[in-house]
Amino acid sequence: MKKSVLSILLTIAFILPASAQTGLNINQIFSERYRDMKGATETILSGDRLSDAGLDLYHSITFKGHPELGPVIERLVASDGAKALSKEVKYKSGHLYYGFYRLTKNGNLNRYVLYLNGTLAGEDKIILLFLEGKASPEKIKKLINK
Repeated sequence: MKKSVLSILLTIAFILPASAQTGLNINQIFSERYRDMKGATETILSGDRLSDAGLDLYHSITFKGHPELGPVIERLVASDGAKALSKEVKYKSGHLYYGFYRLTKNGNLNRYVLYLNGTLAGEDKIILLFLEGKASPEKIKKLINK
């Protein structure tokens, strides 16, 4: 009985974050293919830990040692960003270095995509974040800049 309950809870824990990005091109980056790569780190937070921040979901994936993923992720982020309600972007050498996108609301929740390609600034890190909650864009920026 305990194993069945644990199995159900684990299934729900993995389905909820995946369903949050449904309909977005970046969803494919949050898949086994990428999360299992050497140098990839995925973080998923939900529930009470985020309530003070006005968020329901924090989902990130960071890649170290994979500069070849920059153009792949950039293309997906730019595609999703084309439908954004608002965006803030910065380019380096003709490539997307930083992107902050506020996407359409999912019910009464805001959806945000943040992207940073540190390899364009001589670092060895690419970061992709998906955030969902009632937090305003200003609050998200304050959280990210901490």
